[in-house]
Parts: sequence; C-alpha cells; structure tokens
Amino acid sequence: MFSANLKSYSKINIGLRILSKRKDGYHDLETIFYPVKLHDDVFIMIEPNPEKTNSVILKSNKSFIPLNIENLCCKAVVKFFTCFKIAEFYKITIDLKKMIPVGGGLGGGSSDAATVVKFLVKYFKIDVGINKNKIIELALSLGSDVPFFLVMKPCYAFGRGEKMSVLNDFGLIYDILIVNPNLHISTKWAFEKINLNPELEKKSVLKEIKQFDLNRKDDFVNDFEEIVFSKYRILKEIKDELLLKGSVYSSMSGSGATMYGFFEKSKKHELIKCRDDFSEKKYFTFISD
Repeated sequence: MFSANLKSYSKINIGLRILSKRKDGYHDLETIFYPVKLHDDVFIMIEPNPEKTNSVILKSNKSFIPLNIENLCCKAVVKFFTCFKIAEFYKITIDLKKMIPVGGGLGGGSSDAATVVKFLVKYFKIDVGINKNKIIELALSLGSDVPFFLVMKPCYAFGRGEKMSVLNDFGLIYDILIVNPNLHISTKWAFEKINLNPELEKKSVLKEIKQFDLNRKDDFVNDFEEIVFSKYRILKEIKDELLLKGSVYSSMSGSGATMYGFFEKSKKHELIKCRDDFSEKKYFTFISD
C-alpha cells in the first residue's frame, strides 16, 4: 500500500480573449494562466487488489461532487491505466477536500485530475522524458486546461487553451484577493452566448506579453465579462467594489463566477479590509501572494 497527501493548486486567467469561432464548434482563444496558492487537498491511496479487478473509490467533503466516472479524477485513473497498459490490478482511493470553488473559473476539477495523473506517473515510475508527449495528450483528453496544471507556471495559452508556452519572466508584484459570491456558472452556457461572426478573427494581443503591465491593463480584458455580468449583476458589483477599495486591477477568472483584484503589497490594510468586507457578506475569499 502506498499513499500521499497532495495539494492541488488553482489558477486565474489574466486576460481571456475569444479570437474566433471554429468550424468544429469550438472557439480559438488566448489567455494567460497564472497559478495561485488556493488549493484542494487530495489524499490518494493505492494498493494491489487480490480480487483481480481495478476499482476507484472516491470521497469528498462536498456532497455535490460526483463520486463516479463523471469525476475527472476517476477519468484520469481509467485513461492512465489504458494509456500505459497497466496489466496489474489495483484498488485506488481518492479523497478530495475541496477548497477551490466549484464552477468558479479557477480550474479546480482540472487541477485535481492533473494531481492524480502526476501521482500515477510517479507511482508507476513512468519515464517523463520518454513519455512527455504521451502524458500531455492524456492530460489534454481530460480537459483543455489540464496540461497547464502539470506545468504550474505562468503560461500563455491559445487554441482552445491547450497550446501553451511557459512565461518564465511573468511575475506579479501584487497580492491577489480572490472573491466568489457562492455562484456556479456553466462554461458551456458562457461559450454558447459568445456571439462572433465566423468570418471574422480578432487579432492576438497577449502572445507578445512577457510581464503584467498596468499601463496595458486594457489588453487583459476578459471577453466573458460582458455576457456574464448581464445575467449576474453581482459579479460586476464585486469588480467595482474591488477597484473602489484599492485594487489596481480587477477581472473575472475564466467564465466566472470568481472575481479577483490585484493590491499593491504596501497596502495590506486595504487588502485585509476589502477581504473582511466580502467575508461579512458570506462570500468565499482567499488571499494569494
């Protein structure tokens, strides 16, 4: 028997621009994935199964988390065993302590799945050098942003979000306040509401960016905000409040429903006061540096 307690970190999108609608129904986009310290705790235990069958037992502290094949962690195990032709039989227990808001645009489910993949790669001693592309393809089959959570460094992402280049020099000199008013927004719904002319393609502006620059903050627009704010006015109110209370930049992550603001590190008092004000409203809050 082997077990591990792992941290599964989340991300924010710094800019998310929808460039075009593809003929296959998907959208080409560009964004910058930035890792933050908010994380789920993932306990994994694996042991040989004398019953000559593979089984995955899922547990969670949240009642609404699916504990079946619909869970990306379960899909990660099944796809890994198939991809690497694991012939032996195992019993795998995965216990998810969810802290990342579900459906909040922070990639919690994708991150958990990536954590499971990394655990299995290590346990089965898969040669990453030889199998790098295979592992990335496996991650991509789970979700467009899952490969990012294998890297966990700032990345420029394009295509459907699956094509990435690491931004080694992209850092932030700010504290990040993350706020979610306990909302879940369907990514599928948000994409369906994007109204783009299939004949038009917007020009990329993020691919040349190497650092976050406040003077170029208009380049870091999230194209989902207009759509999401029109239905969920509360998110626009959170953005306005973040800016009013000291944030130098505020945006929505992914297709929502999480908002975040950048605060200068010299203004901890404003940051804490803003965090406490949102907490009093019973909103989820988290500070990442």
